[in-house]
Amino acid sequence: MTFTGKIANWSARRRWWVISAAVLVIAMSMTFPGQLETKMYEGDGGEGDSGIAGELIDERFNAKSQATEQLVFNHETLDVDSQAYEAVVQSLAAELRALPEVDAVVTYYDTNSDEMVADDRGVSVAQVVIAGEPDDAEEKIDAILDTVHEAAASAENQGLEVTMAGLTSILKQSDEVAESDLLRVTLVTLVLGMFILLIAFRTVVAAFIPLFISVGAIITATALAAVVSQVYPLVEFYTMMVSLMGLAVGIDYSLFIISRFRSERKAGRPRYEAIAVASNTTGRAVLYAGITVLLSMFGLFMTTNPIFIGLSVGAIVVVAVAIVASLTLLPALLGALGDNINRLRVPIIGRESDESGAGGIWGAITDKVLARPAIMATITVTALVAAAIPVTTINLNTNAGADSLSDAVEGKHALLLLEEHFTSGLTSPAYVVVDANDVNSTGVQAAVATLLATMEQDEAFFGPFETRINEAGDLLYVQLALAGNVDDAVSEDAVNHLRDDVVPAAFSGTSANVYVTGATAGNMDFNDHMASAAVYVFAFVLGLAFLLLLVIFRSIVIPLKAILLNLLSVGAAYGVVVMVFQYGWGIGLLGAEATGV
Repeated sequence: MTFTGKIANWSARRRWWVISAAVLVIAMSMTFPGQLETKMYEGDGGEGDSGIAGELIDERFNAKSQATEQLVFNHETLDVDSQAYEAVVQSLAAELRALPEVDAVVTYYDTNSDEMVADDRGVSVAQVVIAGEPDDAEEKIDAILDTVHEAAASAENQGLEVTMAGLTSILKQSDEVAESDLLRVTLVTLVLGMFILLIAFRTVVAAFIPLFISVGAIITATALAAVVSQVYPLVEFYTMMVSLMGLAVGIDYSLFIISRFRSERKAGRPRYEAIAVASNTTGRAVLYAGITVLLSMFGLFMTTNPIFIGLSVGAIVVVAVAIVASLTLLPALLGALGDNINRLRVPIIGRESDESGAGGIWGAITDKVLARPAIMATITVTALVAAAIPVTTINLNTNAGADSLSDAVEGKHALLLLEEHFTSGLTSPAYVVVDANDVNSTGVQAAVATLLATMEQDEAFFGPFETRINEAGDLLYVQLALAGNVDDAVSEDAVNHLRDDVVPAAFSGTSANVYVTGATAGNMDFNDHMASAAVYVFAFVLGLAFLLLLVIFRSIVIPLKAILLNLLSVGAAYGVVVMVFQYGWGIGLLGAEATGV
């Protein structure tokens, strides 16, 4: 009897103690997160020069740059010179300036700057500066949005479209959509999971148990994650990772063990012996499978990136809980239910197989494969390699423009107008950060002046340019917009142009350290870092998997076969992702659009 078999036998014979303890843990976990705040990572996970620049701004500026939103006015026939057009803009600007949540509003009519009006003069922008610290902007954005909504409803009668977009409003709207989507995804997954389990077991009771294990693991892991976050802050996406991984492994592990238990009972084994045998064999496989997942998740620590580490922590916690539940709580439930697990049979779904587990569609497929193994293996490998070929053209990037947003995000339309007539860089500006002992010195100021003069004459950059100096006088930054969209080649070329040409020419002869950061630069540095880290992550995961399988099976062939199949399946999966999300093949079926990355 292995370790897993002994634990299962102990749990089954003390079933009511184990079940009571599990229910108590789940109940406490449901109330615990409200008592302990989950600490979140507050940075952006920046790497390279952009990461250094972001840290410098956070450390040396007592007050960060105020949050700014972009108002977008659009009329198909009228232009900014029309009195009716101007009246709407000036009226809304006055209403916004009267709000305590607004520090300033700058319209085209305040500056007469051509940079604030489109070439057709039918679209113009205005900047709304939110009062106070940027960290408090989300609490104030609702009042601003309400005022804009009222003005938009009134202006609609005159054919003038009024919309607003900015980091604060879009992040808030995106979070609300994501929260709603996660709830819907979870509910859909539970329904589909129940349907699949009914097909597998053909009884309601047996189908319900894996779902109970999964939901319990998610609730418990969420509470444990709150504790872990006190030591290592997590990222917002960890809740999605916990929910989806919890459902996946919780159902998976329970399904295997329950299937083996029912098979052993059909073979005539007594209840406790059947539980012990199921956990001694299938439970042992579940344990090693779970350990493999945990080790794989630890591989993400090698990225040294807090976002990936935060996601891996969420997965590690929920998988560990699912393993423990499958080896203790599940045997206890099987001990309590016994053959009652076959209650509430659903006769119209599926068909019972014989006690050996043979037969059915999968048995028929296996028989065909084993009859011609060489031919079937060749066909399968060829198909997997063909599916993996698109990986050679993969374009790794982070969607950051309007195409990265759900249509349910209200600010998406305003962002589309900005991208079409101006630049999405207005909502996600770039920064040139200058680190020097004295940024007010003649040499540094002359360099900054040269930088500004060069950018004003260069179509790759979009004003207005804002320069800020910290109180200590040892750091300044110049805020600007890149001419392209945040995630396209035009903006990336602009960043490279800044780093390779404009900045070196302006600051040559000074001792200042100069960095370029912002959404585009951050994406570029992040992708470069991840590409270099991926080699080590793959080597770590595959190497540990090889050693683990070597210990389990005492064979070299089996681990090598497993790694080969792993690489083939992962390669094919990446290929499908490229075909769907980069090429756009069939993406319309998902209600989405291809973004080229």
